[in-house]
This record gives sequence, structure tokens and C-alpha cells, in this order.
Amino acid sequence: MRLVPALAVPDPVPPADRWERELLPTTLVAEGEGGVVGYTYFQILQNVTYVRHLVTAPEARRAGIGKALLEAVADRGRAAGCTTWCLNVMTTNTAAQALYEKVGLARRHLTHPLTLAWSILDGASCAPATIFPIEAEHDARVERETPLVPGLLALGRTRGRVMLALEENGRIEAATIFDPSFPGAYPLHVARPELAFPLLRALRPHATGHDTINVVIENHPEVAQSLLAAGATLKFEIAHMSGSL
Repeated sequence: MRLVPALAVPDPVPPADRWERELLPTTLVAEGEGGVVGYTYFQILQNVTYVRHLVTAPEARRAGIGKALLEAVADRGRAAGCTTWCLNVMTTNTAAQALYEKVGLARRHLTHPLTLAWSILDGASCAPATIFPIEAEHDARVERETPLVPGLLALGRTRGRVMLALEENGRIEAATIFDPSFPGAYPLHVARPELAFPLLRALRPHATGHDTINVVIENHPEVAQSLLAAGATLKFEIAHMSGSL
């Protein structure tokens, strides 16, 4: 866990028990003479392998460790039947992006992690909306009608996440996977900016003890801009990259 801060994201390091329960089963490490010099954490999601962390110790960079870890993940993804893989990288990390391009990944869209105060919702007008918990029998429909990566909902359910969908005119127009302990909505998908507040308001009762919420908006810059205009703060900007396995 000593390498986690090298991710350089302003988020807390997961507690040891959570790391062991949720991350360790699909974490690979690279060892050198001085111990662990790199690690990667990934998820197998139906036909997609999602690389979540890739870290090399500062003293061991430019030695091929990152590429070796990626190749090991790719091998496991293929063995699991995955046909594509993907990851997120800060837009400022050009060295990492160059590495990912070498293994066949290409930039697809931008993602915007935001922080906003729950109090922003107090003065916001919200149109009536049909919002419901996403149960297992809803997964296929939600994944078909939204950009959520197939398998994320099933994984979130095993981890006790709160998952909600918003239906409008017979179609799922918004959905999210919410971690109350963080608290964070990742991803928060809404088809239009005005649907963000109704969905966030429905999440609020599940986030007791927190004044703010972290939300991740994927491939919807207009939604991110709307939340920023309402008072949210941009944490950083991410490039989403993917490719064939």
C-alpha cells in the first residue's frame, strides 16, 4: 500500500481491510531487490478488463515494469474471455499515455471527477422523476440503455453499493453506482444536465455524516460544466483509453 500515493489522486488511501477484501484478489505486484517496485489492480467485467491502478515506484521507473504489469493483466483478461480492456489516466500524465498507446490503447473520451457540497442541492429545482433501485433483474436493461460498462452493476452489488436509475418516457436516462462510505458516485451517468440533481438528491439520504460528495462524469462535458456552474469543484481531468485484447 505504500505505492498507492504515487497514483497522485487527491483521494484517501483505502483502509487495509477494504484493500484486502476488494482490491487484493485482482492485484498483481512486481518485485525487485528492495521489495515491491510496482503493482496493478484490475477488474474482470464480463468481456472487459478494466485496469484501475498501475503504479511503479519512482526509483524503478523506465525499466519496463509498467509494461510488464500491463501485459500480465492482458493475459489474464484474455484467459477470462475478455475482448477489450480499458483504463483511465490523468490528461497531464503524458508519459503514462505514451506507454498505454504502445500496448494498443487509444484515447476515447474525457472524464471529469468533481466534488460538490450536498448543500448545493438545497436551492436547486428538480423536476419530478421516476427513480428506483437497480436490482439484478434490471442490470441488462440499464446496461443496454446507458453507457455503463457491463458487469459494473453486478460488481457493485457484491460490494454493497447503492445503485439507482432514473426512468423517463420508458427509457433509462440516468444511472449511478454510489459508495456511501467515500462518499462517491462512480460513474454518474445522466443523459442531460438537468437530470443530475434529481439523481443526486435521491442519493443524499444514503450519505450520512458527509457534507460533500464526489461524482465522476464520463464523456458528458456538458453535465460536468453544469455542475461546475452550480458550485462543484473539478478535481482533475482524465482521459479514458481502451483497445482490443
